[in-house]
Amino acid sequence: MTTARFRLLAALGALAIAFVGCAPQRGSAYEHALAEGMRAESSGRYEVAAASFDEAARTANLRGDGAHAKYLAACMLARGGARAEALVRLDAIAAAAPAEADSASAAVRAADMRIKAGDADGWTRLEAMVVRFPTSGVTRPALHRLLRHDDDTAGPAATIAHLRELDKKVGATELGETIAYEIAMRRAGAGDDRGARDAFVDVAARWPYPKGSLFDDALFRASELDEKLGRYEEAAKDLEQMLDEREVARLSGSYQRPRYSPALFRLATLYRDRLHDKERARSAFHRLYADFTTSVLRDDALWQEAELWREDGDTGTACERLAALTEDIPDSRYVPCAMQLCPRVKRADKSRAPLTCHPYIQRPSREASAAAKP
Repeated sequence: MTTARFRLLAALGALAIAFVGCAPQRGSAYEHALAEGMRAESSGRYEVAAASFDEAARTANLRGDGAHAKYLAACMLARGGARAEALVRLDAIAAAAPAEADSASAAVRAADMRIKAGDADGWTRLEAMVVRFPTSGVTRPALHRLLRHDDDTAGPAATIAHLRELDKKVGATELGETIAYEIAMRRAGAGDDRGARDAFVDVAARWPYPKGSLFDDALFRASELDEKLGRYEEAAKDLEQMLDEREVARLSGSYQRPRYSPALFRLATLYRDRLHDKERARSAFHRLYADFTTSVLRDDALWQEAELWREDGDTGTACERLAALTEDIPDSRYVPCAMQLCPRVKRADKSRAPLTCHPYIQRPSREASAAAKP
């Protein structure tokens, strides 16, 4: 062993010892009881599991470990049918001050148990949980459940009113964005296209990229409504605003959001079908192919770009694009069609693309779009 390698191994060993020495000492009694509880839970022995988790809570050296073990015990009691005792325990964890790590989860579980039992107080408690824990990871699902209940029992208008009341209480937190977006969604569902469009744009303005988690969704929805309203330039601008925020990582990849490539494909079709701007349409289609290298829409975009070149009589450029398609995306459904249109285009040796061009691809690419024009 070389001296350098020996020193490296010695340093790694010392680091490992130091790391172990800094690890929390949870205690063997706690760890044994926790393991026993997990084994009992996996075999459906919920009363035994609850008792083991109670023992883990009693012997825990760390306060957080003990609190979590108490929550696990309450959950086991609930699963074992001891509903009354489980609710007492869950309510206590939910009401803990200061709140514990499982307080929000306990509040949701207790509310759910009451709702399933037909107790209307469960919905009241679920709303109280949303207000008290607006930043918890379990809060958004709880909010959406509450809103679905409102929609089903009172209708979208009442849900919007309820959301506005919630906005007064938690609108200043990160939950405010979700509330504003849900209001816009229900306005759209009610047929208020212009009001919903403005509401979606407002979401994007108040919670801009990168912190706004619904920034992309809001602008995509706004674009759909602008198109429905016949505002085609505005529909395109909504998508351009979203796509302008796309970042490319320094080392590799990009900060990709799921809406980006569908938005760019939609932008290209808006340029082509609504604004009749072939140059911008070709550019957008090609950008999707060139920049979004992991998108499943790459071959669709390159095919559509080639179609636009063919329409303008530039078969040379069209065939260049189709040659790139067969080379870069050899398994694409468009490969046999590209070979049929451009005899010089060849199939890759390991291509798993269809052997023949499907008839639906051979139909004019904008048949459906032409039929949809006003």
